[in-house]
Amino acid sequence: MIEHALYLILIGLLIAATVTDLKHRLIYDRFVVIGLVAAVIARLITRPEPWWNYLLTGIVVFLILYVIAVVTDERSIGGGDVKLFGMLGLALGFKPFLFIFFSSHLLAAVYLLILKLVRWKTVGRKTEFPFAPFILLGTVLTYALTKL
Repeated sequence: MIEHALYLILIGLLIAATVTDLKHRLIYDRFVVIGLVAAVIARLITRPEPWWNYLLTGIVVFLILYVIAVVTDERSIGGGDVKLFGMLGLALGFKPFLFIFFSSHLLAAVYLLILKLVRWKTVGRKTEFPFAPFILLGTVLTYALTKL
């Protein structure tokens, strides 16, 4: 029951992050903070995995993606996306995070391929797009495949 509630809270926050990412290209810290608080409360109540799995996943994911964002000057991944992935890693642990990470990137690649086919003159290597919708879709897919 706690796992379902946690996923639903995270999905709600990702919906809000998607809206702000699409409208303003921003992901507000309040979404991440609420998700972190919900994750800590959920993990204090129940932990399907050892506590260090959640903590290490969240910290390592955040640090690796943060370094990538800094080195690429946020051209490959934005700071808001880094924080969302870190939050998801802390909340869900390694295996669900890994599935979310890869599925969100696969969905984004399919989207960009279709976009490139439709608008081949305007879409190139430097085309930027909001990534929060794909993180949301990856999380929903993970929830549907593992918890329903």
